[in-house]
Amino acid sequence: MAKLKDNKNILVSSESPDLYTTKRLLSESNKLKYTTVWLNPYQHLISINKKSKNKANESGLYFHRTSGTRYDDFDLLVARHHEDNHYKVTNPITSLETFRKKDEQALFFKRHGIPSIDTLIYRGELNEKYWNALQTLSSNGKYILKMIRGNQGIGVNLIEGQQSLKSLLETFHAMKDQKFLIQPYLEHKKEWRAFVIKDEIMGVIERTISKEDFRGNSKRSTGKFIKRIPKELEKEIQKAVNHSGLDYCGIDIIETKSGFAFLEMNPVPGFLQMEELSKINIARELITRLY
Repeated sequence: MAKLKDNKNILVSSESPDLYTTKRLLSESNKLKYTTVWLNPYQHLISINKKSKNKANESGLYFHRTSGTRYDDFDLLVARHHEDNHYKVTNPITSLETFRKKDEQALFFKRHGIPSIDTLIYRGELNEKYWNALQTLSSNGKYILKMIRGNQGIGVNLIEGQQSLKSLLETFHAMKDQKFLIQPYLEHKKEWRAFVIKDEIMGVIERTISKEDFRGNSKRSTGKFIKRIPKELEKEIQKAVNHSGLDYCGIDIIETKSGFAFLEMNPVPGFLQMEELSKINIARELITRLY
């Protein structure tokens, strides 16, 4: 990890300077009198040659704010380049690689005993063995098909009925595009988004899901800020964060009849809803706690 120098530089890497989170990080950095720069990692040139040298006088905090939905990891290459130039990248690149992919997340939850939803991932033609496993996955005939990479609910699909699922899976196979996972649709009482910096839960939003859209992200739901969550849930959040290597994240959790289940750990979480409902200056907390 790069050691930060006294001259404080903040670099925000995102696809637009007009995104809420980008604007907030840039604004708070300027208020703190830090040197502040924005860059688009998908509109960027890296020169790699024998004559080029790392700039020893550069260092700072590099906010990686691209979600990876492009299936193009050039943004991570740009982050590594800046890490070589003494910037501290947050979140760490190895953790970004894991948590931008939902199949990797599913394995992470299983590996560390984090309560999560039963998941099937496969490649190849839909054969009898695969189909039997899929039929027993859901008791109500409803399935969630998620693309491996997605953001703000895009790529998350509710499939009702096994024949609809089968037809869709055969279509994906014919297209030679099987970058998805399948889970049962679970009725749930509550859904939470926890925002964590380091080992501290900064706030939790309890979300009310719209009857017209099952996806519970901030753009499709209303919510309220809650100060207390069940101790059992807090313990599971802390365990997940400790194993993740993430400096900060948003964690989506539901409560089902069987207990809590983690939906996702987002390494590039938005925080508009959290700031509005909690009145916490999340942007400033990120800068001052992670620098």
